[in-house]
Amino acid sequence: MPVARFSWCTDLEVNAPNPLVEPPPDTGGWLNRTTVGVSLASLFSDVSHELGTAVLPSLLLSIGAGPAALGIVEGMADGISSVAKLWGGVMTDRVKRRKPLASVGYLVTAVGVAAIGVCTTAWQVLLCRMAAWIGRGSRSAPRDYLMAQAVRPETRGRAFGMERAGDALGAVIGPLFALALLSSGLAPHQVMIGSLLPGLLAFLAIAFLVRERPGPTGVKPLGIRESLAGTGAPFRRYLGGIFIFGCGDFSRTLLILYVTQHVSGALFSLQGATLAIGLYVLHNAVSALAAFPLGAIGDRFSHRSVIVSGYVLAAATTAGFAFASPSPFNLVILFVASGLYIACEEVAEKAYAVDLLPQRTRGTGLGLLAAVNGVGDMVSSAMVGLLWAAFPSSPAIGFLAAAGLQLAGAVVIGSGNPSSEQGETS
Repeated sequence: MPVARFSWCTDLEVNAPNPLVEPPPDTGGWLNRTTVGVSLASLFSDVSHELGTAVLPSLLLSIGAGPAALGIVEGMADGISSVAKLWGGVMTDRVKRRKPLASVGYLVTAVGVAAIGVCTTAWQVLLCRMAAWIGRGSRSAPRDYLMAQAVRPETRGRAFGMERAGDALGAVIGPLFALALLSSGLAPHQVMIGSLLPGLLAFLAIAFLVRERPGPTGVKPLGIRESLAGTGAPFRRYLGGIFIFGCGDFSRTLLILYVTQHVSGALFSLQGATLAIGLYVLHNAVSALAAFPLGAIGDRFSHRSVIVSGYVLAAATTAGFAFASPSPFNLVILFVASGLYIACEEVAEKAYAVDLLPQRTRGTGLGLLAAVNGVGDMVSSAMVGLLWAAFPSSPAIGFLAAAGLQLAGAVVIGSGNPSSEQGETS
């Protein structure tokens, strides 16, 4: 009987793959152990950290910390996560095996989130949250590399669509679990500790389901500058469009705040803050349902078209928040549209990036993509929040500024030359 052997430490050898001799993807179809394993990891991990995120404000209040502490914790965690995403991308191109990077990242995230449950001061929460988000950021590129490696180019959209569907479904299940556990009488710190279970399931999904085909040995790795330059001009232009759009793609929490403060009327028995949470769950559910079909559409036509369409829908939706009255009916339409465009960007951005990137710098490029998205999120949320604070009677100003940037990002990517794609032939 064969014995499973894990040699994760020794697998982290500095050894970049050679695009000319790397074996082709598996021919067993896009639905295989690796794509299922990565998708399950995204599902369980999102359940875990959404559980933690849902109760984090209450936990901070219970230890005497308030909104300022929450802002510092979240801001610093997001900032260091962006750096970790870039580091994870560079390392993905410099190691022989990517599975250890991804699996350890999931484990660190799970332990870091759960450890917040035993914290008694805000600075302890900050350290644990930052550790968790370092793991979350560093696993991004190697996970996406494993997914791209497991399928053929013509089915990448479906594979990434399934992974994003798992992630979005976790974002639905996590908050609902949090509400159920809190309603049953558990304290916030107990819910936080309980998030360890789905987090460990995510780690196990990578460890036991994902298969990786090692690259060839004896190839000298590129330096950081060479790796960044080696992503190619078409990818860097694409990244510019991603950044411009990202600077207008603000956090959904600002929409939740908008609903809480401005909703007029009720939907069924839901009002104010309760309606806002319900709309957020609806948003994530739409994203989960749309992810796979949008990936398949990208495979059939082009991922670039899906991105541009999603960006245009994003601009129209954000402008809708600026101009439409905040009635429950209008808000349902806008949150459904928001979930749809989020699915467009999250699925197609990765698939199109892989199309553009040369094999040897694919990890670095995917890390750059994740890092740029993270920086854009920080810039956009800060911009909309500051404009909202400067003009408290008219949040529409911030929404319109964001919509303009979203539309500009669509123009930049839509005006690119698809014939310049280079990934599979480089």
